[in-house]
Amino acid sequence: MKRVLFLFGLLLLAGCSEEIVAYEGMPLKIAVLGEFQDHYNTNIEIVEITFDALEEAVTDATLQFDALFITPTVFGQASQDEYIQVYKEAIIPIIYYDAAKGHFAFTKENITYDTLHFQKLINGSHSTLYLHNEIPAGEEFAERKRGIYVFNFYLNRDRYDIMLKEIYEKIETLT
Repeated sequence: MKRVLFLFGLLLLAGCSEEIVAYEGMPLKIAVLGEFQDHYNTNIEIVEITFDALEEAVTDATLQFDALFITPTVFGQASQDEYIQVYKEAIIPIIYYDAAKGHFAFTKENITYDTLHFQKLINGSHSTLYLHNEIPAGEEFAERKRGIYVFNFYLNRDRYDIMLKEIYEKIETLT
């Protein structure tokens, strides 16, 4: 009887476990300002950069970065006014990762992440993708126009693997 209960318990545990969902698209090279690790995906190259290298990383096509992640450990400095123009001139998407307040503190003058008056966006997003210069026009991504493109990502049941897959897929469509 104990053996049957034990086997039944194992079956329940196995049925409840969730498989990791990985990004299976083209390899991506991601610049990271702050601290970030991706344990789920093998075709993502993570390159840590400094604020001194920020402008070059997001505007120099020869570096071949597909996106920039900015993470919470640097939100205070990254939201200073001196970087607004850098973000506007970026030729790659910028992901404000784990930024409950969205992109506003990074793209508006006289506001920092710490001084932004609300604690989180009403929509409950986890991370925000921001691209100022070139955005997709229409259903096809082949045609582009100038403007601002913002896309929010949501964390569902602490499934970072699924959210990261969605972020990488969106980056792939924009590169």
